[in-house]
This record gives sequence, structure tokens and C-alpha cells, in this order.
Amino acid sequence: MTIDELYKAFNDIDFQATRILKSKRLDLDHLHKFNERSEEIRQHLVKMRLNDSIHETMSQLERIDEEFLPKLSFGRKVWNILLFGQHKKRFQTKGQLQYFMKEVSKRKQLFIYAKVELNVD
Repeated sequence: MTIDELYKAFNDIDFQATRILKSKRLDLDHLHKFNERSEEIRQHLVKMRLNDSIHETMSQLERIDEEFLPKLSFGRKVWNILLFGQHKKRFQTKGQLQYFMKEVSKRKQLFIYAKVELNVD
């Protein structure tokens, strides 16, 4: 991947992240595409080793867990039993959405940082 292709990939991943973050509901297909594209860019940045700080940050970055489910504490389990399972559905949906949005936002910021750092050099 050349530097020009890398900048196009940065723009693409930024667009995808913005689309995911602005949507009110989470589309798992878009999340999967974002996850694959961000992993591809991350691998190329690690291989290119253009900047030490970028290399270190990207080498520690892991993929988004697309099967993430938040864990229920004991109190939430009791509350879930009392509400006949309705609490668990709302809690897991909100927890998944928060996790995915946080991870997408983190990756978006990291790729913007990498793009800015590469512009400086």
C-alpha cells in the first residue's frame, strides 16, 4: 500500500466511522466492514513503521469484538429475574451500543492522529 492509498484509506475509514457514529441504530454489517477495513489499515501501518509512536499504538490495538455482550452483575441478575427478562435485553442492547460506539470513536481518533502525524513528516 502506497502513501496515497493510505490517505484514501484514512478518508474511507473516517467516512465509515462517522456514518456508524451518527446512526441511531447499530448496523452489524457496517460494523463488520469497518472492523475489516480498520484492521487492514492497522496492519499496513505496522508493516510500514513510518513513525514510532504510531507503530507502538497500532501494534497494541486489537480488533473490535463483534460478539460483545456486557456482563450482568449479581444485582442486575436479580433485577432481571424480577422483571421477567426485560432488564437484560435493555441492558445488553445499551451496553453493546456503548461498547461499539466507544471502539469506533477510538479507532477514528487514532487514524486521524496517524494521518496528522504522517502529514507532519
